[in-house]
Parts: sequence; structure tokens; C-alpha cells
Amino acid sequence: MYTATILSVLFSLTTAQYPAYVAPGADDVRCPCPALNTLANHGFIPHDGKNMTLPILIAGLKNGMNVGADFATVIGSLGLMSVPDNLLATSFDLNQLDEHNFPIEHDASLSRADYYLNNGDNYSFNQTNFDQVLAFYEGMNETSIPVAAKAKYARVQTELARDPKITYGALQFVLSYGETALYLSVFGNPTTGVGPVEYVKTFFEEERLPYDEVSAIMIYGMVQYLRLLQGWTPPTEETNLTTLLLMILQLVPDSGEPIPEGLTITEQTLKQAFGGYDPITGILRHAL
Repeated sequence: MYTATILSVLFSLTTAQYPAYVAPGADDVRCPCPALNTLANHGFIPHDGKNMTLPILIAGLKNGMNVGADFATVIGSLGLMSVPDNLLATSFDLNQLDEHNFPIEHDASLSRADYYLNNGDNYSFNQTNFDQVLAFYEGMNETSIPVAAKAKYARVQTELARDPKITYGALQFVLSYGETALYLSVFGNPTTGVGPVEYVKTFFEEERLPYDEVSAIMIYGMVQYLRLLQGWTPPTEETNLTTLLLMILQLVPDSGEPIPEGLTITEQTLKQAFGGYDPITGILRHAL
């Protein structure tokens, strides 16, 4: 009884500071990006997934995941460009990011199907594809940069082998390493990339922040000592373009994947790729 009371109090302290998870309803919209979907599911950005503005995204990413304004601004500007026939758009809906080959969407995703292999459904979570990633973490409790890198490259190799219409060039190369760096940073650490695999699994499969996951409970004697490893909280170190770049520069050599000819990975090319521009030519890969 006493143990249960302690657990209840500690659990309430870990969860009270976060907005509750609410699954999307019939009129809500989502996109191929699990991070934005998760923020919407918790109300850090509008739950219906509509009318996203730059200030909303900047605040939502910062408050929900401690992701910096530089990254949020690039993603938000990208979103505004996705609004059809409106060069002056000041807001966008998440489902407008479903467009094929215009980031956020790209082939060889960690958790989505390629556009041409799934009747155009490039936005729904695909368990089979994500299971390929999880297989690399089999027997592991924590993520690591080398393992994440190899899992990422395996996804690319799988799609290159089976998708005759795949698009995978310098732009998709940078984006895909960026998304791996992002999950390692937010659910692990922006420097080390180390975090509980269970957190990553919850994030991708449920699009939910794993703040109520109790990692471990250790009781010694007759409750003389109780150690509760609480659920996820945002890392104290901010994730931003600089930290993502530094992690990508570790991921790429660990993956074994060749760097596309002509590509130099810098903060500028990272910003270009997440903004929809070819990181080699600087050309916008989208018809406005």
C-alpha cells in the first residue's frame, strides 16, 4: 500500500506538467512527420493540425521538445510553401506536407512507405518499415549513433532495391540523416544520441510523448529504498541546426553510406535541405 502510494505521487509529478495525449479525430489532419503529429496530439500545436503559423511552430517545438527556433523557422517556412496557389500564405495545415518529394515527405523513410509502393499513402505510419529499424536495436535498451546510422542506411538500401521509382539524391540524403539525428536528440541526447529505445518506439508507433513510461523500478528490502527512473522529459540541451549538424557528421561515417558527389554537409546545406532546396545546387525543388 505504502509503495503504491509513493509510486502514485511520483508518477503524478512526472505527468502533471505535460498536456495529455489525445488521439486525432475524424476531422483532424496529420502529416508524414511524427514529431509534428506528436506535438499536435499533445496540444503543443493545434490539435486539429490546421492553421499552423511560424510563431505557433516555434513555441510548440520549443515547449514540447526543446527544439530551437532556427530549426522551427526552417520547417515552418517550408510548410508555408506547401500551401497550394498562395505565395503569401501565413499558415498551413499539416496534411499539406504530404506532397511527394517535397520535404518533409521523402522516400526511404524510417516509418513511412514510399509514395509509389503504397498507392500514394506516404503519410501513415508503416509498422513493417519501422520494424526494420527496431531490428537493429534488438537486445538493446538504449539507442546509439552507430546503430541508428546503420538502421537508417538499411532502410535506404531496402527501398533502392524494391522501388523502381524511388527518388533518393542529395536532398533526401540530408533529410533522412536529419530525421535520425532528430529522434536521437529529442528522445536521447543532442550530443550523445543515447536514450531509451522504448521512448523511440512509443514516439514512432503511437506519436505520443513517452513521459509516463517508467523505465525501471528497483526496490531494496522492505521498501527501505526506492529508485524510480521517471519517464521522458525534454533534454535540457536544446536541439537546433548546429547540434543536428554535429550529430549528422557522426551518423554518416558510421552508416557506411557513400556521400553523394558534390555534397558538403554544413549547417547551410542542412538548412537548405530542410527548406526544400537542393543542398548541392541551392535550387528550390518545388513549384510555387
